[in-house]
Parts: sequence; structure tokens; C-alpha cells
Amino acid sequence: MSVVDRAHIGFTTEPTEAVVDAWRVKLFCQAIGETDAVYWEPGVARERGLPGCPVPPTFLKALEGEHFSSAAILQHLQVPVRRVLHAEQSFDYFAALYVGQRVRIRRRISDIQDKKGGALTFVLVDTDYHVGERAVASSRQSILVRNPQPTHE
Repeated sequence: MSVVDRAHIGFTTEPTEAVVDAWRVKLFCQAIGETDAVYWEPGVARERGLPGCPVPPTFLKALEGEHFSSAAILQHLQVPVRRVLHAEQSFDYFAALYVGQRVRIRRRISDIQDKKGGALTFVLVDTDYHVGERAVASSRQSILVRNPQPTHE
């Protein structure tokens, strides 16, 4: 039995903005083991012909967390975190994103699907990332919810 109400399909967050901070990008690179200084040294980026330090692709997940995090979506859905796994996330990139740019983020619950006879529910969340009016990326996240199973007496 699914604990996630399908009435939430289409729920869309209000857009918010976050500035890509150089210090946070450097910490992110350290956390993931990225050693290419192009991400945090403007001089290295210029030597490579870039207008600034590019943002590592998966840094968008960190920006997403500042907006309306997956935990906030679960709270909106009234799903306890202890029943959840971050099953999958994919990104599509349309333009480069650089340190210092202001990114507008909006998330939408695009689908809710039951699997395994209702034992599992997958919540699909689409996120759009814009700089000004230009889309720079989108992502699709799949959140797996383990549903309580009825007990047979």
C-alpha cells in the first residue's frame, strides 16, 4: 500500500536563486576528490580559455539542497526519511555554469509510481536550473519509498 498520495504529482516549488560561491565549489571538489584546479583557480581557468572557473557537474545537487531539498520534498509528501533511498539522479547540461553566476532553481514532482505490488513507491522529481532566462541544466531524481507492509495475523 503506497503512503504517497498521487495528488502531489505536479507540485512545483517556487523558484529560488543561489549564487555559485567559489569557496563552496572548492570544498565540494575536496569532498569528491577532484584535483583539477580549473574549478577553483581563476588563473588556471583563464589559461584554458575559460571566462571563469567552471562548476563541477554534480555540484548542482549541492545547489538543489539550498533550494527545496529532497528532505523538504519528503516532508511535503509526509514520508518519513527512514523509509527512503535516493535511488538515482541524472543530469542534462545545456550550457556551462561558472563560479559567481546566479542560478534559479525550480523543482517539480513529475510522477509517482508503485512497484512490487505496492511495496515500493518511486517519486520522480524534475529540477530546472537557469541563469537569467537561459536553461543551463535539468535533472531527474528518483526517490524510492519503502511502504509499510500489512501484517497477516
